[in-house]
Amino acid sequence: MSRIIALCSGSFCIGLLSLNVCAQSLEEPVNLQAPKLLSEATDWVEVLDKQALVCQLVNLESCLQKLPLSLQHQAALSAVNVRQAMGLKSAMVLVVEHASIAGVIIVQAEREPKSQTGSLGLNTYGIELVNQAQLSLWHEIGHLHNVGLQGKALPLILSDYQHEWLADVYLFWRLGQIKQLNLAWQQLHRRNLAVIHDSDNLSHWSAPQLQFLLQQYELPTATQYVDFIIEVYPLLPNFSDRDMAEFSSLIQRTFGAGVVQPLPNYMFWRQPSLAAILHPTLNYLMGETAAQKWLSQHFIPNHNL
Repeated sequence: MSRIIALCSGSFCIGLLSLNVCAQSLEEPVNLQAPKLLSEATDWVEVLDKQALVCQLVNLESCLQKLPLSLQHQAALSAVNVRQAMGLKSAMVLVVEHASIAGVIIVQAEREPKSQTGSLGLNTYGIELVNQAQLSLWHEIGHLHNVGLQGKALPLILSDYQHEWLADVYLFWRLGQIKQLNLAWQQLHRRNLAVIHDSDNLSHWSAPQLQFLLQQYELPTATQYVDFIIEVYPLLPNFSDRDMAEFSSLIQRTFGAGVVQPLPNYMFWRQPSLAAILHPTLNYLMGETAAQKWLSQHFIPNHNL
């Protein structure tokens, strides 16, 4: 009997504020009018030795009819239940246990955010999100690849947070295949800005892992994702629940709306890691001089970069 697992949503929507400051270009050279990324040409995409069905929410009913009858009869894959689970999300993946089908990805591109913002003091900074619908689709496909590799190239048990950053590791590899790692920088800045905006977005905070990959690889050489993840997984930052709770507390105290004055010594043992991960984004948004000044005001001076 087939079993369906609602894994998680890949993208989240954040109400955008009026921008006081808007970054004009990514830190790494990038043409924001670059050619469109390769799009998935069919409703079916390959996931390891299986396939996944990609459905546009607007055509959900007819799309789900492409599934085998054994899956169509599953309550979790009824159009009503899928629409209810989807809500206002821009993308969602449902993992299924089936001999030839890995899962179903639901997308509604009109819900994709066009920009990402975060406030630093009195200024709100933002970046334009280029090709976001394609990035979100590849993120969701990454979920299915990683689920398929659990107990093989990846540990059998992964936390929800590990699933999220691993999906962005797949996105990094996929962007490397088309030599568009500038968009991996966009994803890193997006994830950092999202946690600056709201610490709840730590659930998708892949910036630590993306930063490591961008520092280590001009382009990933592995032509198969399984080979790439076997190579990099042991090397990637892999934070525990306690680590993430401490990051959450420090981020809330640093960026929260109710913060009235900096506390430079607060959770000092977490400050070096957080400063290092945020530094590329702050530098890109504010410029090197302003970023260094901001870090010196909010973190212990000898931990500044």
